[in-house]
Amino acid sequence: MERSWGPGRAILHADLDCFFASVEVLDDPSLKGLPVLVGGTGPRGVVAAASYEARVFGARSAMSMSMAQRLCPTAKVIAGRYHRYKEVSGQFFSILESFTDEIESVGLDEAFLDVTGAQKLFGTPTQIAVELRRRVKKELSLSVCVGVAATKQVAKLASKRAKPTISGSKVIPARGVGVVWPGTEVTFLAPLSVRELWGVGPKTQEKLKGIGVNKVFELRAIPDAKLLSILGKGGLHLKRLAEGKDDDPVSARVGVKSISHEQTYPSDLDDPTAITTELARLADAVAATASKKGLVARTLTLKLRYPDFTTITRSATFDIPTSSRGQILLRLRELLPQDAPAVGVRLLGVSLSNLGEVQSTQLHLEDGMKSVRQEKLDRSVVAIREKFGEDSLVPAVLIEKDAIKVKLAHDAQWG
Repeated sequence: MERSWGPGRAILHADLDCFFASVEVLDDPSLKGLPVLVGGTGPRGVVAAASYEARVFGARSAMSMSMAQRLCPTAKVIAGRYHRYKEVSGQFFSILESFTDEIESVGLDEAFLDVTGAQKLFGTPTQIAVELRRRVKKELSLSVCVGVAATKQVAKLASKRAKPTISGSKVIPARGVGVVWPGTEVTFLAPLSVRELWGVGPKTQEKLKGIGVNKVFELRAIPDAKLLSILGKGGLHLKRLAEGKDDDPVSARVGVKSISHEQTYPSDLDDPTAITTELARLADAVAATASKKGLVARTLTLKLRYPDFTTITRSATFDIPTSSRGQILLRLRELLPQDAPAVGVRLLGVSLSNLGEVQSTQLHLEDGMKSVRQEKLDRSVVAIREKFGEDSLVPAVLIEKDAIKVKLAHDAQWG
């Protein structure tokens, strides 16, 4: 651990173990040592996190909750509590910020840290990793695994190998910290599956398999010209990653790229009025989020999944970037396939992209005053809802049998 890292970059990847499940155990110690599944508890629920005790039985995240329960019938199933996970995540990131301000968040439970300039204050990168792990355990009673390397990709792979593993019916404890010293990246990466390299999905993996490439060391041996003919310029980038070369920086200020909400329904929607109401609910949700962040969007995308799991997406572009609920809903109705009610809808999703700040929006003269009035109205709605609650002021279409049902951030996101 006292070995000098050298003059190059020092990157840490910190990843909390089974975060959602671990928080549930933290709040209810009686769950300790038991198989725990966190996620959607409805008929179409999805597992958001599975404790290692549940993974022994084959349960895993992104699996349907019904399948996970069949594999592990003794599991304790808990509905996800996003607000609680976000609270603990804030505490986690406060600890990270005590070491460096160069932090790139990757969700609530993991982040990259550039500690190159922090070594004079806190010691070598490995010492920082050990101290970070100690503090998370002491202050949050949670376990975090940390990878240390000169690049982001290798640091992430190192943290993965520092996590607990499953051997038969046993959970092998985590090593906690994984270190790949500068200059040893090629040796570390060589035996790994090419699937572990960033950017290698199922299709790319199949193409590589077709030329006899399954492992990283086999990819390095392929001539550049052959990779170009099969994968284009992306093939050369993969080869660089296979050689441990990656200049991707830790981006401390990654702006919001999109705002999205989606919902899987307990039973298929086949009533036009119900579908329209759900579109209004989703339009209200993305519009509210955009307005809170002071953003407007140029692109709107509708995602729709039919009962047979066929999924389609349709997009539209606004002439003037907007966060108006009315404009978003109007365009969503235009994007909705005419056969949706007859076929039935399993899932609806709405996203805003190509985002920009309200102040930077250039208004057309003919629509300028109308847009300004709409923006003022939206800001007023946001202010009222922040003060009196999300359901204090809503579109009339969301009033159902004297009750108001709005789509909140991450509400029922796992089904």
